Amino acid sequence: MQPGTAVSPAQSPAAEPAQAPAQQAATLPFDPAAVGLPGLAQPLTSAQDLRQALALIDLRLQALEAALEALSADAADAAATHITADATAAADTPAAVDAHGSAEYLEQQMELLRALRLVVQRRATLGERLAEGEAELAQLRAEVETFERDGFAQEPPFPVSQLDQARAELVLTEADEDVAETRLQTATRRLENAERALSRAVSERRAARDRLTAAGDVGDAERAALSQALRLAQLSDLRARQEVAAATSALDWVRVQEDLAAVKQVLLRERVRYLERRVVLPRAALAERLAELTARIDALGTQVDDVAAAGDAAEADLYRARRRLADADADAEAERGVLEAWVETRQTEVRVARNGVDALTAALADLEQMRRLWELRHRLMETPEALDLPQMLAQVRADLDGARNAKDDIVERLSALRSLQLAQARRLRDPSLDEGRRDALTARSAVLEEGEAYGRELLETKDALIALLDGMRHQLRERVQTQSLRIRQVREALVSWWRAELLVIDDQSMRARDLATALVMFLVVVVLVALIRMGARRTLQRRRARGKSAEAGDLRLVLSAIAGNTRQIFVLIAAFYVAMVFSGLATPTVKDWLWTALVIAFYAQLGIWANAAIVDYFNRRRTRQEMRDPSAVTGYGVMMFFIRAGIWVTVVVSLLAYFRYPIAGLLGALGVGTVAVGFALQSILGDVFSSMAIVLDKPFRVGDFIQAGETLGVVEYTGVKTTRIRSLSGEQVVLSNSDLLSSRIHNYKHLKERRVVFRLGVVYETPRAQLERIPDMLRGAIAAQPHARFERAHFVEFGDYALVFEVVYYVLSPDYTVYMDTQQAINLGIHRRFEEAGIAFAFPTQELILRRDAAVSG
Repeated sequence: MQPGTAVSPAQSPAAEPAQAPAQQAATLPFDPAAVGLPGLAQPLTSAQDLRQALALIDLRLQALEAALEALSADAADAAATHITADATAAADTPAAVDAHGSAEYLEQQMELLRALRLVVQRRATLGERLAEGEAELAQLRAEVETFERDGFAQEPPFPVSQLDQARAELVLTEADEDVAETRLQTATRRLENAERALSRAVSERRAARDRLTAAGDVGDAERAALSQALRLAQLSDLRARQEVAAATSALDWVRVQEDLAAVKQVLLRERVRYLERRVVLPRAALAERLAELTARIDALGTQVDDVAAAGDAAEADLYRARRRLADADADAEAERGVLEAWVETRQTEVRVARNGVDALTAALADLEQMRRLWELRHRLMETPEALDLPQMLAQVRADLDGARNAKDDIVERLSALRSLQLAQARRLRDPSLDEGRRDALTARSAVLEEGEAYGRELLETKDALIALLDGMRHQLRERVQTQSLRIRQVREALVSWWRAELLVIDDQSMRARDLATALVMFLVVVVLVALIRMGARRTLQRRRARGKSAEAGDLRLVLSAIAGNTRQIFVLIAAFYVAMVFSGLATPTVKDWLWTALVIAFYAQLGIWANAAIVDYFNRRRTRQEMRDPSAVTGYGVMMFFIRAGIWVTVVVSLLAYFRYPIAGLLGALGVGTVAVGFALQSILGDVFSSMAIVLDKPFRVGDFIQAGETLGVVEYTGVKTTRIRSLSGEQVVLSNSDLLSSRIHNYKHLKERRVVFRLGVVYETPRAQLERIPDMLRGAIAAQPHARFERAHFVEFGDYALVFEVVYYVLSPDYTVYMDTQQAINLGIHRRFEEAGIAFAFPTQELILRRDAAVSG
């Protein structure tokens, strides 16, 4: 690399940390301004970020188009002006001079930017759809809760058509489950492909960056080509990251759709169960339905007569077409071809008419069967005891199977007819087709479409019949499963005892069912909580038996600790409230008092759980941290105090806010008091919070050798207010934590290797041949040292009294003694080599030149 050449952050040779594709997509390892998109938000999360990104991409595309037009007109200066105008925030970046590239390079940029815009637009669209889907999901869940609580808004009874509609919607929703898994697999595969593409793009960008970094002393043209390749690789990397984000959003959308279908099924099932017990079919509704079927039967009968007459006319047309074909001249091939096409068309008309009559007649039979079924359904809903329900259910099932098989045949015939239509359409697209044959084929296509209409009419009627049979099957199955009369009488006796009043207090009756329900609900809550706590303890014991390593970082251990701190008084209050409310024993006043007690107990329990979780978490962290850094104990203690105090303050304020206590004044007083205390203890609190920052951020630990300002030494102790450092001269330096964090800290413990730069000079009288040998001598002196890695050695300048060489090398150890020993050995080696070669080191000298005037000398 040439001296003085600027390297952008995206070109830096520093190694990037290895990341998974999902993590890579969330962060961008180079400045977006390097690709002409200054100010691009990273990562793109909100809708505002996506809109801003689209605006930046559009602006960049406009600039590149203007540059391309200027470049095609051989106006490089104008192109540079256009490119620079859209990147005022990054005018000095490499992207600002892209206009000096070729037209092919600009077109490649535009192609990548257009692809990037499509991906970002897709992300924006998916984000909107995802938000709409989540809103719809929340609405559906609310509808489920409302329906489970209140049922339908309208009062029963409900028409039977409402039940049929709900059941049909449920069938459609259940059918969507067959393709839900396929959608999920497809979205998952797309995400995996996008992640693999991102890995390839990242590798290509790194390779382009490394090629540019390792270019060394190359020509401007080659360096420009490498820079352009890096820009394109960065754009490809950015697009791949957005592809991963878009694929992730698409996967989330598929999952939301699955949740929507599942919740919709729950809602529809609840509606169907609710309606099955409350639907009616009054005589007026039956008469209306029968009148509708009668009208359809009459209309269909008229249509059958019309189609039959059309078939007879088609028979006559077919006879005449065959006669014309027989009378045609055998040598007129074109004329015979047209006549054969018309004969084929007339044959299709006859066949379609006969099949149409059969299809419409079958539809008439289905309508007649639907009339009988509706009358039977009315009897089923009005006088079910007069019917043989098991035999009727078996007959309905048989009719339903037959109707479904017939529907499959209809669908198959329609598919075959559609295949004929497609073949006909392909023949019509033949440009070599003459006019006569084209007219015949066009007429045949119209006939085939008419035949398809007959089939679809039969299919529609068959679907209606299947829906009616399916609805009757569900109703019959429910009634057949009804208990016998004897069991019903026994149940009525039990219900009578269950509803008997055992005790009346203040006009409030207590029934056996109420007391039994209260006792059962109380025991259920107590036993359930006991089982949960027992299971939590056993899980904790098993994990502790596996060793201490299995306990760290396990969320289930935290949950077990929280379950172990559940207070029995909270369990008893919750159980008593549930028992009284579900049994109906509690009056409104008692219910209010119980609810108040439950809320207070719940908030107190929340505080206990939170404190237990915090103590458990920080104790485990403090134990591990104390082994590495003993000073962390003080910081963790302070943090635990503030966090626990904050938890209880939050619990108390939340409880007061829940009961609508006017806490504005209390909060104001607390705020003023807090501000006053904060001002009074500003310095102390600043040091306390600084100690917490040291514990969390860990800029240094006890035992680290650091430099803070002018203080240089080893950290001995980090307390709540101060940190103590043992300086090199032996004394202990005490610094406040705030002053320490506000200064620039150099931590030499994390020094991996040391970069050394030094210069030396030789006298001006050194021959040029010797000067050319000096870099190799310097390389040899450094390479001979085991703890040194040579970087470079150059003749850098003509000094005032010496020819100056600059040497750069790395000491492969952080130990300062190793560095000094290595430097000493290198200096001795250089001295020996210069002495052997007869090269003299330069030192400050002055040369005085005295001149005498010729006249004076004479």
